[in-house]
Amino acid sequence: MGDSFEITNGPGRIRVEGLRTAQRQLAAAGASADDLKDLMHAIGSIVVDAAAPPQQSGRLASTIRAGRGKTKAVVRAGGAKAPYAGVVHYGWPARGIPARPFLTDALQANRSRIFEQLDAGIADLLKQHDLT
Repeated sequence: MGDSFEITNGPGRIRVEGLRTAQRQLAAAGASADDLKDLMHAIGSIVVDAAAPPQQSGRLASTIRAGRGKTKAVVRAGGAKAPYAGVVHYGWPARGIPARPFLTDALQANRSRIFEQLDAGIADLLKQHDLT
């Protein structure tokens, strides 16, 4: 597996290079897994804060949360309090329920902030561990 990946959305394309190498160097230098988890949580929180699900009772909005992955930012919605989150987000064509992709919309609208946070967070970790 290479050390770069591309994200494509319509005519736009973003190429990220060197992330896996930076993660390996941080681990070798003694960076705590919590350091990366905190960074990924902060990135996920950008999407959580921007997500605007349809409001009736507010129950769905109260279930949106950022996870703490070591190598990825994860945003979740739903659960026992709002088991219908997937139907709201993705729709249910057979039942005539249109998709309202509130998480995807929040992600797309905040793409530049997310990449800025990732860049700044990794730069801070590299400085903390004398890898720059």
